[in-house]
Amino acid sequence: MSTTPDHSSLLRETLIFDWPKWNPGVAWRGIPAVAAVLASGIALGYPGAGLIAAAGAFTAGLGSLQRIRGSCLIPMLLAAVGMAFSTFVGMVLGHQSVAFVFVAALWAAVYALLTAIKGGTSWVGLQCCVFLLVAGAFHTTPRGSLERCGLVLAGGLFQTLVAVFLLHGPWKQWCPQEPSLDESGAALRLNSLRHCASLRTPVCRYSLRMALVVMAATEIFRHTNFISGYWIPMTTLLVVRPDFFQTLTRGVLRVAGTLLGAGLAGLIVHWVHPSPTLLAALVVFFAWWAYSLLNVNYALFTLNLTAYIVFLLSLAGLPPAAVIHRRALFTLLGGAIALLAYIDVFRRTRTRIRAVRETIAGTPTSKATGPTQSIRRSGPVVRGGTTAWKARRDFPRLVLTRPLCQSCGPPPSVTPPSPRRFIFGRHMH
Repeated sequence: MSTTPDHSSLLRETLIFDWPKWNPGVAWRGIPAVAAVLASGIALGYPGAGLIAAAGAFTAGLGSLQRIRGSCLIPMLLAAVGMAFSTFVGMVLGHQSVAFVFVAALWAAVYALLTAIKGGTSWVGLQCCVFLLVAGAFHTTPRGSLERCGLVLAGGLFQTLVAVFLLHGPWKQWCPQEPSLDESGAALRLNSLRHCASLRTPVCRYSLRMALVVMAATEIFRHTNFISGYWIPMTTLLVVRPDFFQTLTRGVLRVAGTLLGAGLAGLIVHWVHPSPTLLAALVVFFAWWAYSLLNVNYALFTLNLTAYIVFLLSLAGLPPAAVIHRRALFTLLGGAIALLAYIDVFRRTRTRIRAVRETIAGTPTSKATGPTQSIRRSGPVVRGGTTAWKARRDFPRLVLTRPLCQSCGPPPSVTPPSPRRFIFGRHMH
């Protein structure tokens, strides 16, 4: 794994809609199962059960974009089982339990550790965390937990069966399978596990940070009087990334997409006053667009996902206006908590900026390490010239984008780029 974050992808996520990655194939592959379980629940007079199974089917459908050992079916199966188990644990504990706060922190820490593995393994861990947090809002008896757990599992397994049928049946030309990702070296060796167990490794520090911030957000959720308060820790979980720049980018996109999606859903509810049948149709419509736009732009994906969730919860009898307002409010709060997780970065950045400015000006400093040392070693600096100006300009970004989560083990020896050639963390040749 590279020890340098892909900043070009961050810029693309923020500013560009990558339309060549629009994928209607994965939407046509995932929507039939979602529509089928939703329609079955409504027809049988149990829209709530259909909602739960549809949530499991929708999430498992996203797994068709992931790969474990070159297969998309493995992450779908693992997600279905993991989501069902996490649902059972969350509902048995309940979000008002102190034990639930620590279990949520444990789930989040394990997910962060799994980000060291290429492929769909970390995605499976993320879905388990999300379903644990959601299920915690619906505390019930073990029997009731098993029923909901079974519905989630049934939705996920049904989605997997539909994917097998579509990918290997005569309709596979309409739902093509994406090429397998390169997963060379994806499995962690015992030596790597020993490296990850130390707080000196970036991935372990990222895991600790993730656990602490999710614990704080879950504690806030525990003291709220709203069931939909699970959006606070869930947003925090989805936004926190290995470095501050990624976290800021993700947070802005998440909040912007949520507010736009909530506003769009509010307009539809206000002007159309949809019936249950129309609500189900809107759920399928926005789920289709969420599937197909996942890799185009994260904010656009979040917009459609928010509208999908609003109409899905409206099917269960929740007032759409209340769902919209609470989702927007709790998403803002969760995003703010995620950014506060990196408050220590600002203090370190101020110290390092002062050190590098002294270095550029030719003033001796005590001991330069990290980015400061890299810029000092990068070659002669012309005082007042272009190189010095670019070093001053790019250094804050260089510090804020130092990855906390890198591959386990000692980093490779590389020659640091000069300030003249360092633009958004990429070498310009």
